[in-house]
Amino acid sequence: MQIMTTVKFEKIVGEGKALGYIDGRPCFASGPLPGETAEVLITRDKARFAEGQVAQITQASDMRTGQAEDHYILCSPWQNVEYGYQLELKRKVLVETMGRPELGLSVADMLGADQILGYRNKLEFSVRPDVSGHLALAFHARGSYEDLLVTPEGCRLGSDGMNAAALELVAAAGELKLGKAIHSITVRRSVGGGQLLGIVTLEAPVRADWKTLAVPGLAGVVVARVRHRDSYHMLWHQGETGLVEKVAGLDLAYPYDGFFQTNPPMFERALEQILESVPKGVRLVDLYGGVGTIGLAAARIVGEVVGVEAHEQSVRWATGNADRNGILNYRAVASPAERLDPSVLRGAGCVVVDPPRAGLHPQVVESLLEAAPARIIYLSCNPATQARDLMVLGSAYKSGPVAGFDFYPGTLHMESLAILDRT
Repeated sequence: MQIMTTVKFEKIVGEGKALGYIDGRPCFASGPLPGETAEVLITRDKARFAEGQVAQITQASDMRTGQAEDHYILCSPWQNVEYGYQLELKRKVLVETMGRPELGLSVADMLGADQILGYRNKLEFSVRPDVSGHLALAFHARGSYEDLLVTPEGCRLGSDGMNAAALELVAAAGELKLGKAIHSITVRRSVGGGQLLGIVTLEAPVRADWKTLAVPGLAGVVVARVRHRDSYHMLWHQGETGLVEKVAGLDLAYPYDGFFQTNPPMFERALEQILESVPKGVRLVDLYGGVGTIGLAAARIVGEVVGVEAHEQSVRWATGNADRNGILNYRAVASPAERLDPSVLRGAGCVVVDPPRAGLHPQVVESLLEAAPARIIYLSCNPATQARDLMVLGSAYKSGPVAGFDFYPGTLHMESLAILDRT
């Protein structure tokens, strides 16, 4: 049986969660600010700590300003928080994470975004019936796979055009009576080109008149079946099945189901610092290379680039992006980073890593220590796992100040960049 309780929160800790106490026992929740009180549904109750889901904030901080969407706790709990204070809180988390005695790293400024709403190039919704019984866009309650909250106007983290397209797609899906079969409805946007791509993913194959989903204004619509996590089988499409984004002067294409940075303008600002740190003329290996973004941008200043990516589809798109941009000193290798042939890293003067939130696989850390490149450039979406990896790499490398980037205003997340040189 889950318990609802009132918690006063004191500070922000790792991964942006707020820390409060229940009878002296730590309680963590996503969303509250220091000094705020909230009604919290306890979702994980352990002897030494508890975790909860915020139902409502009952005593708000003076730092909360303006109005927020009804669902803001689910998508961007700091959506209505004074932006300078958001940056201050994120920098404090980064300082505490990197400044622990066993690491002792300094932190540069937290670089803020110019756009704090409408910045996402991807909006992904679940669906459920609204009060009138019509199929509607929805978000999962934080930490729940079952509880869904209708978002009748979409989400302000995406553009007006993205939300309009998502609403048209869900209305068309409702006409086809696809509700129970739908896994998600997604709209992706090329920030540079303005094109929109609509994706309807299904839990199981369904027969339908898919042309009903051909929403005007979309560069393409894709219907796909979910095979397993992050893997899809295309059932039907009309128009484009991918988008092209301009980054660092390059035209980079990516598929409907592929990874691409969520906030391209902020990513470019991080990329500037990465490129400034790449030694000229070296052989560079780009681990977790995706469709080639970092490696291809670096190709103009190094002798050779090897992009390493686990997903074969992304490798094909990376190779295509090299051809598209006339880059001849880039090649892509299809391999999980932890199972990479050691010869690929051997002789590299610089290695760039941009892993998922779980951080580097222990075998990757071991391989880096064995290959001993002169410089490692580590971009992370999770400073906690980055700090763990830097601690191990610290046996042979020294990091300069860690830089923070607010790729995700209004949310609890950030990116951090560390430049490591062999000692």
